[in-house]
Amino acid sequence: MRKIKHLISLIFVVLLTVSAPVANAYASATTYTYTLEVKSGEYDFVRTQDAYLPDKTVTSLGLSKPQDIFVTDDKLMYICDTGNSRVLLYDIALDKAVGEIKGAPMKTPTGVFVTDKGVIYVADKGAKAVLKYDADLKLSESFERPTEPAFADTNFDPVKVAVDNAGNMYVIGEGVYNGIIQLAPTGEFLGYFAVNTTRISFSQMLQKVLFTRDQLANLSMTVPTTFSNIFVDEDGIVYSTSMNNDDDSLKKHNTSGGNMFMNGIVGWNDMTDVFVDKNGIIFVSSQKGYVEIYSKDGEFIFEFGSEESGTDIAGIFSSLPTVAVDPEGIIWTADGDKGYLQSFKPTDYANTIYSAMGLYEAGRYEESLEAWNEVLRLNQMSMLAHNGVGKALFHAQRYEESLEHFKVAENREYYSEAFWEVRNVTVHKTLPFVFFGVILLLIASVVIKKIDKKGVLAAKRREIADFLLDIPVFGDVLYMFRVSRHPNDRYYDIRVGNVRYFRKKAGYGHGKATAVGATVIYILAFGIYMLYRTGKGFIYQYVSVENMDIAGTVAGFFVLISLFIVCNWLVTSINDGDGNLKTVYMLPAYALSPLMVGMVAIVALSYAMTYNESFLLTLILVVCIFKTIVNLFCGLMNVHDYTFTETVKSVVMTFFFMGVALIIALILTIMFEQLLSFVISVGRELVLNVI
Repeated sequence: MRKIKHLISLIFVVLLTVSAPVANAYASATTYTYTLEVKSGEYDFVRTQDAYLPDKTVTSLGLSKPQDIFVTDDKLMYICDTGNSRVLLYDIALDKAVGEIKGAPMKTPTGVFVTDKGVIYVADKGAKAVLKYDADLKLSESFERPTEPAFADTNFDPVKVAVDNAGNMYVIGEGVYNGIIQLAPTGEFLGYFAVNTTRISFSQMLQKVLFTRDQLANLSMTVPTTFSNIFVDEDGIVYSTSMNNDDDSLKKHNTSGGNMFMNGIVGWNDMTDVFVDKNGIIFVSSQKGYVEIYSKDGEFIFEFGSEESGTDIAGIFSSLPTVAVDPEGIIWTADGDKGYLQSFKPTDYANTIYSAMGLYEAGRYEESLEAWNEVLRLNQMSMLAHNGVGKALFHAQRYEESLEHFKVAENREYYSEAFWEVRNVTVHKTLPFVFFGVILLLIASVVIKKIDKKGVLAAKRREIADFLLDIPVFGDVLYMFRVSRHPNDRYYDIRVGNVRYFRKKAGYGHGKATAVGATVIYILAFGIYMLYRTGKGFIYQYVSVENMDIAGTVAGFFVLISLFIVCNWLVTSINDGDGNLKTVYMLPAYALSPLMVGMVAIVALSYAMTYNESFLLTLILVVCIFKTIVNLFCGLMNVHDYTFTETVKSVVMTFFFMGVALIIALILTIMFEQLLSFVISVGRELVLNVI
């Protein structure tokens, strides 16, 4: 969908500019800006106001395959002009080249980093070294392959480099899967700072389980993805990007190398470079041609760019290997194929967002609230703005007002904290009334007992209960609660013929297990399950009805129950079980009452619980599932007249045959689809060539 939008925007831009002369600066956006919208846990990119507009296009520097740029506080840009084997200095203010680093030992510079003292570090994979130059562009040191035994036989072909405040170097080596190489200021190998985790597919997992050692040896080795770039901000925090790493393509590392973005980030999985400005705003480039921007906490702000690369339009790249930001907040990029620089100037919309974020970080919440409201005025559905307004209101202790904004932004963590504060106030207000209400109920209970000494009211209640339980099917459905109280006794009753117990004689009430009652229970259980899936409070509700596969859910629920019934009946028929098909059909239904009650209780409590109390809901669910399993197990053991061991064997065999049936169904479905595709293809050929 996004590709279609980008293609439409590209066509629109081409139509507008086809007759216009090429300019050095542009006044309108050539690509759309997208921000993030979250609905029921599903991310969606939506178009928003233009955040950046193309500014300067610099084509006069004679660049060839530039791979990295770095911008300093005095607006000097250092460009790794890889194709020309040099590092070029470009003065942004003067709009001209003011120097270059060239000649031995430099061969193929691909990464550059400049410290606040003007010391230049260049990663040169051709020279197999990290080259260090002073502020006068003179070579001062060359750090070649470490000689420490711990480095072993690892290749040392540096492609990117960054340096912290202590002078420690962080080097990304080509083809190095062990992680980011960390070197001391003297070049001594300190270890691997961070490493990407190895990810294997489901098919690879099956291969590891099923293949022999010789077969596994013939397979290609599974290795983690390598890092693509690295950056160290003025506070010494290390950032890295990776290719093909999904939600952790961008990392913000702690001192031990761990990722501070615990929940990952939203963005492309082909990130090529990262730059962090003085406000902590993170700018990332992707190979596809997008620039993505994140807050210091990894929150997605917006992105702009395009995947369309076959045209000469400002802001659309053939390849985008690098990004940097100058002191005025202007983004600079380089096209790695066409060899030109492109800058992007922030709009008032972007500056308002950055201002609001800065005010919030500074603790000026009222001013931040005004700025975020201005953003909302520009874009009412901005998730980022609603989140910002909610946080500003929260820290201003306007908790109830913040709830709605957190709900729109689907920020459940902050919503939970604000809800706790609102609930705390409500509890303190209503607690005295609840206390007096309980006292009044106790007094009323004592008074009623004193007045009704002959038990007239109690007898009347029993008559009403008996009348309700005598209603056809109603009593049979409620029988499941009696099963849950005494599963062994009640399932024995089902086995010997569903003896009906009357309250007056045995104290159990009316009703018995019937096939009709079991059917009603299954339907009721499905309704409760759907309520559990879609009806919980906002904090715990991650799935909405519109995002659910209703047909698949219905089919899955009833197919699994049907498979269990049929497979268990077949297994127990072979193994001398006493239960017939009708009895086995009723057996699971009358075991479900704990789980059904538990799910209803969880839905009700989810409207009053915060994240900190989620363990209570989990505990309720676990206990109810356990009780349901116990009920079912007792039912299988009593209905089929099995011992404990025989029951365990029948359950294992039942699930085994269920798995076999599902696999066969999957194979038949695939075969049918292939057959259908073949028939359609033959039909088309007949229509085209014969008829």
